[in-house]
Amino acid sequence: MKTVTNRTIAAYCLPQFAVGLFTAMLNNYLIYFYQPSRESGLPTLITQGTVILGVLTVVGFVKAIGHVFDAVTDPLVASLSDKSRSPDGRRIPFMKWAAVPFGLSALLIFCVPQSAPGMVNNLWLAVFLWAYYLFYTLYMVPQEALLPEMIPAEGQRVNAYTMRSFFFVTGSAVGYVTPLIVSGLKKAGLPPVWAWRCTFALFTAVGIILLLVPVFTIKEKDYVRSVQPTVSLKESIRHAFANRHFRAVTLGQLLEGTGMSFFQACIMYYVTSLMGLPEEASVAILAVSIAGSLLLYPLINRWAKRRGKRLPILLGCAVFTLAEFAICFSDALPGSPMVMALIFAVFVSFPFAVLNILPHSMMADVIQYDTITTGVNQEGIFSAAKSFITKLGTSLAIMIVPSLTVIGAAAGENIGRLGLKLTAVAGGLFCLGAIIAFLRYNEREVLGVIRAHRAGRKEGN
Repeated sequence: MKTVTNRTIAAYCLPQFAVGLFTAMLNNYLIYFYQPSRESGLPTLITQGTVILGVLTVVGFVKAIGHVFDAVTDPLVASLSDKSRSPDGRRIPFMKWAAVPFGLSALLIFCVPQSAPGMVNNLWLAVFLWAYYLFYTLYMVPQEALLPEMIPAEGQRVNAYTMRSFFFVTGSAVGYVTPLIVSGLKKAGLPPVWAWRCTFALFTAVGIILLLVPVFTIKEKDYVRSVQPTVSLKESIRHAFANRHFRAVTLGQLLEGTGMSFFQACIMYYVTSLMGLPEEASVAILAVSIAGSLLLYPLINRWAKRRGKRLPILLGCAVFTLAEFAICFSDALPGSPMVMALIFAVFVSFPFAVLNILPHSMMADVIQYDTITTGVNQEGIFSAAKSFITKLGTSLAIMIVPSLTVIGAAAGENIGRLGLKLTAVAGGLFCLGAIIAFLRYNEREVLGVIRAHRAGRKEGN
């Protein structure tokens, strides 16, 4: 087996830039685009209000059904990948065929064919949102399973997840510049809806190119020697959830991911409706928080290697909980709203840095621990479960946020100030729950087994 170089790790991690772009499109702007505020200038393109069972909006309902679909596709793709006997490896072939439709479906979500709300647009949104989930699974579950296989050393793996997170965050940062690009295109004469679509088309073109980089530059068989599982899909899933470390980490990721998704889904509303700032102000706010988090990456990397990952994750969740609760009072604080917003951005830099890197690296530790203790490579199933949990958190936010934001809305408007504050409270409570879940994870045991195994291999050589 060849040694994994930094160049190989960079090629593996580059798709995370594309995922960051697509995640910003869906998490930050999907609700804003399809449940437009008066300030946005966007037309109403899908049916509004809580029209499904009197509780869910169209967006919320579509997301909910999408994740029921995910509950089936994630483990199926994982099992197929784990048991694949392709001469090119178990993971790369899936990534190759999913890359282009993955990117295109992200764009087509925002390209409903009619200019007025109706069933055609509702169905279009549903079809391409569900397609996005499917191709996300076909690409990301095998891709995430590949890293623990390629990199068995814990320290090098932390470095890889740091680089992976760096690309994701920088991709997200470019996605967060969307309001500036949109503003420029609107000033150039494009209608608001087409300004948004053209921006997303540019992101899609860049994203597809990056998704294809590892497909054509990494020869999986050079780095991975796998033992295919022989058990059934049902037994593999049962095996994953029987691991108590896996249960604790996945529950923590579900809760903190949901809290983060509340923030991402509502940031444009917080900026424009609560703070009274223009759309473009969100770019400066997010730029400060991202720059701050990137500056903290080296510190977080060294801290995790020396002291473990659990403590910084707990502190990150605690800080983000306080930040979410503080949003409730953002419209009542004295002084310049922009100054207050920038102070808030600095404050959340730490949880952004920690939660973008360490939960993924912690999960890789759990996967390696399971491989050592069982002798079978089932990274796909674990990655599928983690992927499903991550998307479930986003789905919960997308389901709940539209229903909350309409609370207190004036007649003829889609957004209420009270509802926005309730989204912040809900996000904080989810992060608080994540702290309780991560406290149940026994990191000392997991890392002890990994280090003992590595020491044994060195003695054997």
